[in-house]
Amino acid sequence: MLTFSFLFISSLLLSVNSNPHVQIRQGTLKGSIQETWGGTTFLAFQSIPYAEPPVGNLRFQAPKPGKPWEGVLDATKTHVACPQVAIFAYNITTPESEDCLFLNVYTPNTTDLLPVVAFIPGGGFMCDDASIDLYGPLILLDKNLVLVTINYRLGAFGFLSLEDEVMPGNNGLKDQSLALKWIKDNIRSFGGNPDKVTIFGNSAGGASVYFHILSPHSKGLFHAAISSSGIATSTWTLVKKGEANQQCKELAHALKCPTSSSKEILECLQAVNSSDITKQIYKMIENYYEPRMIFKPVIEPKLLGAFITDHPVDIIKSGAFSQVPYIIGLTTDDGALISAKIYNDYKSVKKFNDDFENVVPPLLSYNTLASRKMISRKIKKFYFQDRPIDNDTKSDLTDMFTDAYFYYPQRATIELHSRYSAQPLYFYIFGYRGSFTYLQDYGDTSYDYGVVHCDDLIYLFSDEDLSDHNSTETDLQMRRVMTTLIDNFANTGNPTPHLNSLITNAWKPVKSDKFNYFSIMGPNEIKTKTTFHEERYNFWKMVPFLPELNSTKDEISQQLFK
Repeated sequence: MLTFSFLFISSLLLSVNSNPHVQIRQGTLKGSIQETWGGTTFLAFQSIPYAEPPVGNLRFQAPKPGKPWEGVLDATKTHVACPQVAIFAYNITTPESEDCLFLNVYTPNTTDLLPVVAFIPGGGFMCDDASIDLYGPLILLDKNLVLVTINYRLGAFGFLSLEDEVMPGNNGLKDQSLALKWIKDNIRSFGGNPDKVTIFGNSAGGASVYFHILSPHSKGLFHAAISSSGIATSTWTLVKKGEANQQCKELAHALKCPTSSSKEILECLQAVNSSDITKQIYKMIENYYEPRMIFKPVIEPKLLGAFITDHPVDIIKSGAFSQVPYIIGLTTDDGALISAKIYNDYKSVKKFNDDFENVVPPLLSYNTLASRKMISRKIKKFYFQDRPIDNDTKSDLTDMFTDAYFYYPQRATIELHSRYSAQPLYFYIFGYRGSFTYLQDYGDTSYDYGVVHCDDLIYLFSDEDLSDHNSTETDLQMRRVMTTLIDNFANTGNPTPHLNSLITNAWKPVKSDKFNYFSIMGPNEIKTKTTFHEERYNFWKMVPFLPELNSTKDEISQQLFK
């Protein structure tokens, strides 16, 4: 019946004025016919509910599967965004509602079963949206892929936790997992192969992807994975033990809720207006320095339905994770996500210069260490020597954040993961600066920070703010390269299964004894390399700010940081 449904919607394409219909388990959907920037026709089904609205007594609880509907559901319109707090320079303009657990399916006009790419947006677990305006299919659907983009709860709505059985947390990750279950159950109706699903995320979405690899909750729901500029072992992706409980009680107290028991806190917060919760979070983050990601994943108690109950590094070392082909990557200047915002505010720059020893520890999550001030002095000396932090050190501050937030955690995790995984692990560094950049979303636009956070996505997803009309031929060639790599990987688990005039060098996987990575500096500057800013990586190996990843210190480290 499901296969027949897809054959039926394909036949409707013969009539340009018709809307395609598809039958899934919940009911019938009406979609639309659209066209990529390259002129390929595809079908779009937007705002499909994969879960019950997480409102009332479902607020702050694990999601429930979506219920059936009567009649035909209109899937031609963009959905609402989940309630969020704009912690970065950009704002989501999509209307917001708690009833936001939707996904979008974009599929070519074909009767073949195609590989599926399920995309999870980022936003620091605090903001972002899976709408067609931000992560559109107008580039990637030139390939024979089915693209699914997923909305999930953000901020307190998705990650509030008392670290107990009443409010264990991680509901945003559980939303994503339920969406993956929906894909497994329904994607065949859209021409997608449920046995060939690649999960792909950027930033917090990239970290989410790694959480799914590590969690038994999502086992069997995907077959390959891609994390761009985010991984579960970074300093900004996991709250420390007790911190989530404290933040939850702080929020409850500010909203005049009783805090004597978890049950009272939950029942009171479930009754508070959602806009009041969001307003209070804005007030809370004023007391935090950048990047203000105060609600995020947590290690849960060992309870039925828990998403993750052990530290990611311990799970990696146990080998008890989903063994799938995996791509991890970053951009050369990912840290501009933070530095550009700091340089947008003179007071922030001055504070960095005048009080570096106290400002940086909470930013890099080593503020509980007794040696935090000494560590700060070493970091400042390494990146700035004896220079003041001012307008002449923008690239240096960007390097610091790139290394601490992205490069070091990712490379250290790669080296660990590759020792325990039987599947290939690929790493890339993206450094192509084309006609467009996401820099305008991060704050200071007076300076060229390089290839910034999310710039690799420009060549994979259409964004309404980044017009296609001014793309150069080199930009278009870069787009062809990036989409081909993703297409190859989704089909075979290998981004370069064969070489041709477009991609002339093989992307070699990381080995336990060799750091191979794909250097993507332009459409004609792509090859496997083995070294990248080794002095910067080795410095962070000696900094005891990620003890789980770097638990054993060599003699130099002990002397430097004793």
